[in-house]
Amino acid sequence: MSIHLDSEDNRRNKFADQILKDLLEINKLQGISIKKMKADQNGIFYVEQEVSIEDLLKKF
Repeated sequence: MSIHLDSEDNRRNKFADQILKDLLEINKLQGISIKKMKADQNGIFYVEQEVSIEDLLKKF
C-alpha cells in the first residue's frame, strides 16, 4: 500500500515543481517583480522590497 502512496506523492510533487517552473518562466518573460510584503502594527500591508525574477532565480 505504501508503494502506491509514495508513487502518487512523487507524481504530485513533480507536477507541483513543473507548475512552479512554469510560473517563474511566465513572470520572467513578463518582467514582473516579486513584492515582499509586510504588515504594520495596524495590519496594513506595504511593500517592503521588490525582487526581480532574475535575482530570485539566482538564489536557486
